[in-house]
Formats: sequence, C-alpha cells, structure tokens
Amino acid sequence: MNAYVVIFSIVYVTTMAIALGTTIIFAILTYLKEKAILKRKNNFKDNNEIFITVDDENNHSKN
Repeated sequence: MNAYVVIFSIVYVTTMAIALGTTIIFAILTYLKEKAILKRKNNFKDNNEIFITVDDENNHSKN
C-alpha cells in the first residue's frame, strides 16, 4: 500500500508541475504580446521582414 502512495505522489507532483509550468509560459507570452508592437517594414529588398519594437517604462524604443 505504501508503494502505491509513493507512485501516486510522484505522478501527481509531476503532472501539477507540468500544468503550472505551461500556465506560466502562456502568461509570460501573453504579457510580452501586449508589450510588443509589431511593425512591418516595406522594403524593396525584402518584403517579408518584420520588426518587433518593445517600449520600456521610460518610453524609449528598442529594436
């Protein structure tokens, strides 16, 4: 009976860690998506070039 409790505990902790990690990753991606401004640069050389500009707290742009 004790072995079943240990195995169940390991499976439960692993499952919860994966679920929590996935939730944290998606929360970070959502936060970064709100902070980022996607700009498409029209250039004769490469029309598929995408620039990502992130504004920081001091309203300075970074490329």
